[in-house]
Amino acid sequence: MSGYKDIALRESSFRPGSTLCPGCMESIALQNVGRVSDNGRKTIFSIGTSCAEVSSLAFPNVVAWGRGDASPDDFAKSFSIIHNVFESAPTLAEAARDVSDILADHGAIDRPIQVIAASGDGGALAIGLRSLLHTIYRQSRITMVVLVNEIFANTGFQYSPATTPFAETSTTPVGEAQAGNPRLPLDYIHLCIAAGAGMVAQVSPAHGKLFVKTIEKALACDTTAVVFVPAPCISGWKFDDGETVHLAELGAQCGAYPAFVWERGKGGAVKDCAREADDRPRLEEFLGLQRRFHHLVQKDPASGQFVARPGREPDVERMRSWTQSNVERLFRLAELP
Repeated sequence: MSGYKDIALRESSFRPGSTLCPGCMESIALQNVGRVSDNGRKTIFSIGTSCAEVSSLAFPNVVAWGRGDASPDDFAKSFSIIHNVFESAPTLAEAARDVSDILADHGAIDRPIQVIAASGDGGALAIGLRSLLHTIYRQSRITMVVLVNEIFANTGFQYSPATTPFAETSTTPVGEAQAGNPRLPLDYIHLCIAAGAGMVAQVSPAHGKLFVKTIEKALACDTTAVVFVPAPCISGWKFDDGETVHLAELGAQCGAYPAFVWERGKGGAVKDCAREADDRPRLEEFLGLQRRFHHLVQKDPASGQFVARPGREPDVERMRSWTQSNVERLFRLAELP
């Protein structure tokens, strides 16, 4: 395993020029994935339609991918990108894996190739859940990175199977009939473990060292590795500029999406999130930073803390109960060998 400083000093394949929102967590994640992948092996990316794709591959405009201004002479620094529709990132990555293995078996290439698929949660867990689970089931030797911003941010901020309960989206509006999203999120971490993944993780660049070391482990996995990256969305979650990393860290610590790393045969662990609610940051502080939850909480003028709005106490309590069950579930999953 490489040192954190060594990885931080590498050249990233994700470069300036994307049209992602300033401070977007997806940009930070791709920059770090690009550095980790600069490890002496050719890289093939399969990127499904998502914010990450349409904002970074806007040919003939600036394409925010490349190591240097010209194609590298070193095969190990070269990489390829396959753009595909929403649901096909894992399937295309699996095909690239198969072709590269055949080429290696016949001596056409003499160095191992690493294959990375990238999708949003809409493309991976809604439109493309079948593709994701079948690729895991076939134990293809790829790394799947799912950027989870909890919405279809590229097409109008509709809710996704990963949307937090009570969140306001364009298809789960707040009104007299309902208070935002009425559904619990899909248990996508358990699904991937049950489907046969060799490694499943949930971690964002807010936990810098943990993130890059997790991506490095995923690239070294001998079967399918899936890394879910919580990605607070400035436009969809409606929070102030400059709060992305803080919000990602706070969401993990309060239990909305705890940092979690699990490897088959070794088990796993929940990181930087206490099991007991009293030992975690208050959930209201996480909710209060996002206008998608302003129908639930408000700032108390006396204490300066976010508290439940009058009449919304039962909804906030349900949120608290869901958060605790989410934390307990991940601690139990971590015990699976």
